[in-house]
Amino acid sequence: MRVEELKNYGKGLLDLVPDTEGLRREEQINKTVREELQKKLGPEGAAALMSGVKGEVERMKSHDWSEVRNRGLTSQKFLSGVIRRIALMKALADTVGLERASAIQCRLLDRTIYQSMSPMWPTVADYKACGDFFRAFCDYTRVAMNANVRSGLHGLDWIEDSPKALAFDIKYCVWHEVAKALGNPYFCYPSTCYGDEITIPIVLGEAGPEYRWRRTGTLAQGAPVCDFRYEVLR
Repeated sequence: MRVEELKNYGKGLLDLVPDTEGLRREEQINKTVREELQKKLGPEGAAALMSGVKGEVERMKSHDWSEVRNRGLTSQKFLSGVIRRIALMKALADTVGLERASAIQCRLLDRTIYQSMSPMWPTVADYKACGDFFRAFCDYTRVAMNANVRSGLHGLDWIEDSPKALAFDIKYCVWHEVAKALGNPYFCYPSTCYGDEITIPIVLGEAGPEYRWRRTGTLAQGAPVCDFRYEVLR
């Protein structure tokens, strides 16, 4: 098998379209989120939270998104989805405080992010069928990140692309931009960035102990870049 034959090869996050089964998963995930919020906040608290989210989304309709547009993001549907995701974190922080809101959001990702995203990616077995797991994984990742740049989701610098490592620094991120617009760049960490810390180690862990991913900081947490580095330790 060639890397180019793998599922969704060449597509960035903007281009991933869930199949029928994916839409059913999405509904189940939304149900999980609702149940978790009701468990944490109670029915009335959860209802008030969603009212707050609606208010934040409405407020963002008058925001100047020219910087985002100039970066190349033309899909209002995708931007609206990002706004809703970050608005939930903002409304949750307004309701229960930033620390507790962060813990709740991370818990939501713990329960939902991998089952939501993994069916759209190749499996570890798929990568291995290309002959060299690490090379196939890195080639796939590089092409996907370049697609994200073209669609205006990210801006990045490539640091290393070698048989032993793939490294890049994300210096612009639309989720970070939306979080800033909503009042706090940190909002995108527990609602979005933390998902990397769940999904990437799962994939590399399934491939074997010799593979490692590192990130020392994120834009959301005040670092100058989100520094991604994938390595093979052999």
